[in-house]
Amino acid sequence: MCSTFYFGHWQPLSWLSYALDYALWGMEPAGWHAGNLLLHTLNAVLVYLLCVAFVQGSDNRKKTAACAVAALLYAIHPLRVEAVAWLATRGYLLSTSFCLLTCLFYFKAVARKSYPFAALLFFTLATVTKGVGMMLPLVLLLIDWFPLGRVRSIRQAVRCALEKTPFFALSMLTGVMAFLAKKMQGGMASVEQYGPLDRFGQALSSFWFYLSKTVAPIGLSPLYDKPPAALTVAVALLLTAMLLSGLFLFRRRLRGVIVAVAAFFLLIFPMLGFTQSGKQVMGDRFTYLAVIPFSVLLAGGLMLCDKTRRTVWIVLIAFVVFCGAQTYFWSRCWSDDLSLWRSAIQVDEENAHAHNSAGAALLNLGWYEEALVHIERALEIKPWDGLARHNRALILTLLRRHEEAFEEWRIALAISKDDPAAQAKILLFRGWAFEQVGDPVSAEKDYVRVINHNEFDALQRARGFFRRAELFASQGKMTRAAADWQRVLSLIEPTHELYGEAERALQNIAR
Repeated sequence: MCSTFYFGHWQPLSWLSYALDYALWGMEPAGWHAGNLLLHTLNAVLVYLLCVAFVQGSDNRKKTAACAVAALLYAIHPLRVEAVAWLATRGYLLSTSFCLLTCLFYFKAVARKSYPFAALLFFTLATVTKGVGMMLPLVLLLIDWFPLGRVRSIRQAVRCALEKTPFFALSMLTGVMAFLAKKMQGGMASVEQYGPLDRFGQALSSFWFYLSKTVAPIGLSPLYDKPPAALTVAVALLLTAMLLSGLFLFRRRLRGVIVAVAAFFLLIFPMLGFTQSGKQVMGDRFTYLAVIPFSVLLAGGLMLCDKTRRTVWIVLIAFVVFCGAQTYFWSRCWSDDLSLWRSAIQVDEENAHAHNSAGAALLNLGWYEEALVHIERALEIKPWDGLARHNRALILTLLRRHEEAFEEWRIALAISKDDPAAQAKILLFRGWAFEQVGDPVSAEKDYVRVINHNEFDALQRARGFFRRAELFASQGKMTRAAADWQRVLSLIEPTHELYGEAERALQNIAR
């Protein structure tokens, strides 16, 4: 777990949490989702405690109410849905828990004038869970400046920075491991593909996108895949200039706002797109930790409002109700694949990946004609999408339009020549299609290509052996089938589902 870069992630403690879920619940999703909900509830409580620790005021009743509302709004905000509903984002939840504990124990250590050993321990756990909090040491320096008041000169700033040397070392380690994980996955865009100006424009636009969705959480999507337009970047640049000018002019009166905005920027910086990887340009989950400074700022602001107190609370309660309703409806979209990708299409009808994924969901439901409509729409938007070509070929096969299907697979293989995983998938399915039309010779050729391809991993080759074994068994060639099933057992771990299927097939032959 500590050495794997599975799916382009280095997150040992997250993998351990998944292992615990598997030990407790097996593959029953309800138990896994309960774990995510439990972590999110814990984080909401920790946000409340963080607000209580940082917000100043002698009116305890007012302080409790302000901190509770800030934590509640954080918990039920629609931007939290993706991180909680999607099981693959466990690392964001768990790492945020440790980051919040880091801040709480750091605050306590400063109050006691002792070294923050407990904070360092929790930060260590945060870094080996997921790298979302790698910029937290800089946030702690901001906290030293305000509200702790430990930085009043350059000398004090240097002293505070030096005491955080272990924190910075852990951050650097996390950054290196995260970079290597993305690099080894092969999904990181090169400078030639995505130049410095493109990255800067995306980062600037993403910053304002997250701020706007925090204030107006509408039109959310599971996938934002469109790079920002030139006009969007220009507007973002203008807004940034206005924000920085305003904060500079009122720097003495708005120290809390400066810290909140700076902390938000630092925490979300690794996800702004400077090291672009994957299909997404932005993601709701990236805000899970980063927006917490605004929760603290909100609690502090509520403590300060007196004359407009009633109006502010009415507006805030209305916003809480609105967010709760939005979260309810948005979380329902995450209940199944089809609902999720249909919601993405409603936000952006030009989202090729969403159309392809909706088509795949409809294919799994057996609604082939409707699935074909979405797949063909995806290909209209993005003609050279190998996965969409493959899905279209599969649907055409099920609709018995075999000639069209094999032509689609030919194109898909040509498009996916640099993607071994996609090529293996296409060859396996095309081999199955050859079997359906009574052409076992061509089917075997495709399976052999998977078996003998040097760039295919062990699991892909095992699938090739398994499919060829089933082909041999259907032809009565049981000795050759048994040999292939034995090869499956030698290539993959006993915990894999395919291992069990091969083992059962061999047991049936033995009978």
